[in-house]
Amino acid sequence: MQFNWTGPAAYAHMPDYEAADFAAEYLIRNDEFVAECSQLASRGAQTGDLYGSPDFAARWGARFHNCH
Repeated sequence: MQFNWTGPAAYAHMPDYEAADFAAEYLIRNDEFVAECSQLASRGAQTGDLYGSPDFAARWGARFHNCH
């Protein structure tokens, strides 16, 4: 059975979320974003860096930093 993201129970744990937390929830539920992040992660594993391009940042409002 697939989880129902449209039901109120899906958001019961979020009463104290800030705007950035809600944005992150949206992104991790977006299949296109997840697929693009997987591609970035694959390239990052090869180069040691994981950065979103300016296009990625404009499209998703997110950019990753190398934490090493």
